[in-house]
Amino acid sequence: MWVNCILRSGLLFVTLSFAIAKCKQSSFAKSCYPRGTLSQAVDTLYVKASWLKATIPEDRIKNIRLLKKKTKKLFMKNCRFREQLLSFFMEYVFGELQLQVCKEIHFVEEFHSLRQKLSRCISCASSAREMKSITRMKRTLYRIGNRGIYKAISELDILLSWIKQFLESIK
Repeated sequence: MWVNCILRSGLLFVTLSFAIAKCKQSSFAKSCYPRGTLSQAVDTLYVKASWLKATIPEDRIKNIRLLKKKTKKLFMKNCRFREQLLSFFMEYVFGELQLQVCKEIHFVEEFHSLRQKLSRCISCASSAREMKSITRMKRTLYRIGNRGIYKAISELDILLSWIKQFLESIK
């Protein structure tokens, strides 16, 4: 009798676990945009980033990179870092950018929209503490002055490829 009771409670536990997991998956899917929609938004930003890069001076600083391989690893694995990096571009790169072309092609608005959609799909605990990589990028951006904005814009294709790879890695 005890064995029968233990087996039934175990079966109940397993059934409840599957039901909870399925419920969590469906609520994630409901709150998130289809991966294809997000991927199309990234593709559109690729095209607009090319236009934007064509309007600024060529990046001649070859010995400095804002987006490094180590940064990519953080971007792919850490949602707080991902949010901070996208915020960095919104505030420190696009906030400083006053190019007419940027306004004409609505790049900043579409980048902001993508950022919001991503944060809606993958929520993470916010943190007031800034990560060291972001702090280093800010220092580098300010150290090289106006050319820092151009450097960041010239690396937009790198950031967009990371976003695309991240979207493909989501199950």
